Amino acid sequence: MITIGKTVLSGSEPEQVRDQTEGLAPDRLRDLAISLATCPDLTVSVITYADGSQELEVLHTGPPHRTEDTIDQRRFAGRPGTTLPIASPADLHHAVEMVRQTLGATSAA
Repeated sequence: MITIGKTVLSGSEPEQVRDQTEGLAPDRLRDLAISLATCPDLTVSVITYADGSQELEVLHTGPPHRTEDTIDQRRFAGRPGTTLPIASPADLHHAVEMVRQTLGATSAA
């Protein structure tokens, strides 16, 4: 059994999000979490494992509300497992925009 903790960042005040992401490394991942937590159609969380490692979880929770029977996985076929750099402010901005565009395209479908 794997024990995890989940802290939902979305819906929190910006100062509280900064506090909740204090241990998230690298700093650019923290910046990404803070930026995405302000998006109304996303639910952003920090997952913490028993060994102290953490990861960022970003879920599309805005309209349209689909079920496992209606998700069009082909939307993401061109980018499976995409890894984006977040080392610079420009990289961070690009990552935020790519997440927003990908989820926006899914919402428009």
